[in-house]
Amino acid sequence: MLAGLLLFGACGNSEPPEPVTGVPLESSLEDVMPSDTVRTVVEPPDSSQAALVDSSDLARRLSSIEDKLAAIEKAISQTEPPSSRASTDTISTASPRDALGSAADNLGNFGLKIFFSIILLFLMYFFIKIVVWILDTASERSASRRLFFKKLIPIVRIVFWSFVIYLIIAKVFNVDRQGLLAAGAALGVAVGFAAQDVLKNIFGGILIILDQPFQVGDKINVGGTYGEVVSIGLRSTRIVTPDDNLVSVPNTQVVDGQVANANAGALHCQVVTTLYLPGDTDVAKARKIAYEAAANSKYVYLDKPIVVLVKDFYEYRFLTKILVKAYVLDTRYEFAFASEITETAKAEFLKAGLLTTDQDVAAFDHQTASRN
Repeated sequence: MLAGLLLFGACGNSEPPEPVTGVPLESSLEDVMPSDTVRTVVEPPDSSQAALVDSSDLARRLSSIEDKLAAIEKAISQTEPPSSRASTDTISTASPRDALGSAADNLGNFGLKIFFSIILLFLMYFFIKIVVWILDTASERSASRRLFFKKLIPIVRIVFWSFVIYLIIAKVFNVDRQGLLAAGAALGVAVGFAAQDVLKNIFGGILIILDQPFQVGDKINVGGTYGEVVSIGLRSTRIVTPDDNLVSVPNTQVVDGQVANANAGALHCQVVTTLYLPGDTDVAKARKIAYEAAANSKYVYLDKPIVVLVKDFYEYRFLTKILVKAYVLDTRYEFAFASEITETAKAEFLKAGLLTTDQDVAAFDHQTASRN
């Protein structure tokens, strides 16, 4: 502490302090301080040494200030958002040439995504074709499970097409879930106003698949069209008529109208064959012949009953109408079954004398052909 006071006094006065009278300064200080310290305190500092001390102290202070400023700048840079720093760096460093190059790269990447999406669609198209062919082949080889494989076809189409569309949107174009929902909502509104009928058919197809009023392979009658369902699409249902005509019925018509299903997913279905005889025919004998004609057919499904009904009516002459209701073992043989019953019954009617004149035969052929 004494050395500090002496230094402060030396810095404040230009002249060296006067020694204390009566007591030598060196002897009095040596008692409490080492000799080196006493020598340093007693001897006044040289002017060059003082200047050196002041400059080094100033340099240390400047260095400390610079360190503090650097620390403050670092703290500010850490609290600044990364996005603003990135945008600032991009704006400051990007040139028009770099911007054009970046745009070209983005356009090239988008073109590659489009190309890859088209490739995926083509691959999925051929893959679905192969799967449908396998199911069709399996349905033809297994008669008992034919309709099971048939009804899988529309489900396979919808599932695989939905999967590839999701894959393209979510994985190829990297659209997140929120963006996908927003785009789907906007697209749904736009398409809803532009193609209402198409959307009705699409929702009708989905309802048909979920509700299943009929399935592929069923024999149905819708809108006056009767035939076998060969496909259920998102827009229409395709039916093959007995005349081998392919009819496309819009799904809205199927959903809104009445649909008569002959077999409802089963292989067998009921076939009604109408026979005509003269009004004075032997009904008991005619019923027996008609029943045996159905029971002895190779297409008959014997697990279901055979019913023969008789009704008299007058058209241009007095006639007896015989209805033979029997089940065919496979819906594909429906008309072959009815034809065989008619041929067998006619031959037996002639043998039994129930068709005696040419007029009776002509009436039988005409009425049977017109009713069947």
